[in-house]
Amino acid sequence: MTEDINKSYVQHYVAKAEATDNEQLKNNYLYRAGTQMEVIECDGNDRLSQAQQQTVLDAASKLLGGQ
Repeated sequence: MTEDINKSYVQHYVAKAEATDNEQLKNNYLYRAGTQMEVIECDGNDRLSQAQQQTVLDAASKLLGGQ
């Protein structure tokens, strides 16, 4: 991860992902957060596996310090 990560952007999309029951939306939101943090590849494929989703959530938690 770099110092150029927009924390408010990540926080916004992680919160949206956690608030929805729609799997497609959740994947899209986590894809946006994950690519911002550079923990998943920015390839346009927002069909994330469970492992990729967890990677994004773990990285966001670390970045945001449990916010």
